[in-house]
Amino acid sequence: MARLEPVVRFASLWRWLTRHPLLVDAALAVVVFVAAIWDPLFDGGHRGPDRGRGGPAYQTIATLDVPTVLLLVVGAGALVFRRTRPLLVWAVGLAVAVALIAHTGDPASPVVLSLLTLYTIGAHTSLGTTVLATLTTAAVYTVSVAAAEGFLSDRNLTLVATTGAAAAVGVAVRAQRSAVAAAEARARQAEATREEEAERRVTDERLRIARELHDVVAHHISVVNVQAGVARHLLDTRPDQAKEALGLVREASRTVLAEMSTVLGLLRTGEDEQVPTAPAPGLDQLDALVESTSRAGLDITRRTTGDPRPLAQLADLAAYRIVQESLTNALKHGDGTADLLVDHRPDAVVLEVRNPLRTDGEPTPGTGHGLVGMRERIASVGGRLDAGPGPGGSFIVRAEIPRNTP
Repeated sequence: MARLEPVVRFASLWRWLTRHPLLVDAALAVVVFVAAIWDPLFDGGHRGPDRGRGGPAYQTIATLDVPTVLLLVVGAGALVFRRTRPLLVWAVGLAVAVALIAHTGDPASPVVLSLLTLYTIGAHTSLGTTVLATLTTAAVYTVSVAAAEGFLSDRNLTLVATTGAAAAVGVAVRAQRSAVAAAEARARQAEATREEEAERRVTDERLRIARELHDVVAHHISVVNVQAGVARHLLDTRPDQAKEALGLVREASRTVLAEMSTVLGLLRTGEDEQVPTAPAPGLDQLDALVESTSRAGLDITRRTTGDPRPLAQLADLAAYRIVQESLTNALKHGDGTADLLVDHRPDAVVLEVRNPLRTDGEPTPGTGHGLVGMRERIASVGGRLDAGPGPGGSFIVRAEIPRNTP
């Protein structure tokens, strides 16, 4: 842990610096100002190849005069705004450089300031702007040095190279920042996509569970409701028939409780646990469905055409649930009769349930979830569902389920 302490401290310092860029740039401005005045302050104002030996090539500043200090203060102070106004800072820096060269006669006096402003341009503006600023700055220094030493002098070539290098470093930093930002954006997008996919799966699973619960419960509860009404109506006049109706109520209640227990058991079970479940119902169990619905009071006329062939499991379950929901609706909202057609075709199974609507008494209220669930089921297997009023005051549900499900 002791070895990691310097790393942790540096990371904390770096985070603090990134949160306070204005303070960092203010400190940088102070450093640049000190660096700019250091040589003339301690070297007697001599610059050039003979500096320090009493033979200056440029006699610049014997002492720091007021104009020089003011120019350096303006140029260095502008660096405080280099992140927010890079072009303005570069323009101020270039103007200060021209003024210093004119005042001191030394093209090297504003080099530190110019290099930093060019780096800022490269790091915070476009490539075209950086190239234009670099060429302009290089031209200013080239003309200044050429007047005394010629265009191809060592100092001239050095100044041009350093200005280009400063701009190139800024461009490289900007490219690296752009790459990091793009990678972070991709990571955020990927995370958002994963979250959206997880939410979509949760929503789909909730809808699937709600659909299963509705299909499991609705049919048997409808039977309970109808038979309880029959028993109440016949309890005094026909006790035997009332007793039979109550027996159907008990049977339907027991069935729905068993199926609910199975569904809840699946919901409470972990992924690695196994729960014994009954096979999913399909068209091979239509006989039992028709019989139980008929016993509940619906007179069903059933027709089967074509050559029966097995369906895929999901398609078979969807076909069964659609017939179950249609017969349940006929029992609740119809006049007590229904026609069921199962047409086995080479490429699909066509189901049709037709029942006359009730004309006497108040219509039984419904939520509409049953039709929504049927449409969701048929869509999941690539089929088609049509449900609505038919001729003669009837209601027709027609579903076409392909044998080759997606």
